[in-house]
Amino acid sequence: MDRRSFLWSATAAAVGLCAPPSWAMTGVPQTRAVNIIFSHTGEKYEGFYYHDGSYVMSEVQQFSWVCRDYRMNQWKWLHPHLMDLLFLLHWKYHQDAITIMSGYRTPETNSQLEGAALNSQHIQAKALDIVIPGLDMDAVAESFKPYFAGGAEGGVGMYPGRGFTHMDFGPLRSWVG
Repeated sequence: MDRRSFLWSATAAAVGLCAPPSWAMTGVPQTRAVNIIFSHTGEKYEGFYYHDGSYVMSEVQQFSWVCRDYRMNQWKWLHPHLMDLLFLLHWKYHQDAITIMSGYRTPETNSQLEGAALNSQHIQAKALDIVIPGLDMDAVAESFKPYFAGGAEGGVGMYPGRGFTHMDFGPLRSWVG
């Protein structure tokens, strides 16, 4: 059995109650896993976060800790739909691991970062800045705009020449930074 088949057929132990976004409920496996590396600490998360129609909240918590504000060593529950976006990225691009450049940020950290929005979705724990090694991240951003189209929430930011893409579950929008 290959890795992908194993990921989709395995089961998770604990089940939470948060419902997935509507686009993630049809045609997508009911057991989902992600594999990430947090660039600033080298910490990794690899696990099954969704099983049988529900998020596994202990896994969402572990993922949230890995994607914490490493400068302040503080974490906040990340929006679990972000994990669904990562799952789709794994699936669409056949990538084993995705690098996270930024997850949750405290207001203090956010205020010290050049170009960070005052009301950044990172402060709300609803955003990730990602890198998929070997891929054009601007093209990845463009390819993900349709996942948010027609929905009530979701942002995709392109940062040409900076090598990352921003995705969030704030208000519906897209931009080039």
